[in-house]
Amino acid sequence: MSLSRETENRLQEAIEKMARNYVTAEETRVTDFHIKVNGENGDLTIHDDDGNQLARVHIIEWEGVHDEEVFEKELRSILGKMQERGCFESLNIAKPYSFLLTDDDDVAIVDLLIVDDDTLVLSEGLLEGFDEEMNEFLRHLLED
Repeated sequence: MSLSRETENRLQEAIEKMARNYVTAEETRVTDFHIKVNGENGDLTIHDDDGNQLARVHIIEWEGVHDEEVFEKELRSILGKMQERGCFESLNIAKPYSFLLTDDDDVAIVDLLIVDDDTLVLSEGLLEGFDEEMNEFLRHLLED
């Protein structure tokens, strides 16, 4: 399922609205942004660590959708594009902080985006076979 361009824009606007709350003179203590999608009615809300609602948007395409992988894929893509454009550069938030997809009980399902200057998040595919390669390297090293 792909979102329409208009819906993607509305999602970006909601995230940008949330982000504007954190362009201040002093650093805030927020560590994570909790994104919750209600698959029944298509509402997406963004909350801070204290449960304060920062943004809300209705996604018609997500009404009746109960597949968290659909939400994860679309949100990860949108947040990644926003980060590439530098949308989170001006936020005065202690790093690292995350955008989390959460369930109805505010339990984190998955990290959608981790924002940190010094952290590199590796994908699972990059590390496939690493154990075997490391074992082979050590075997050759010990033989010499």
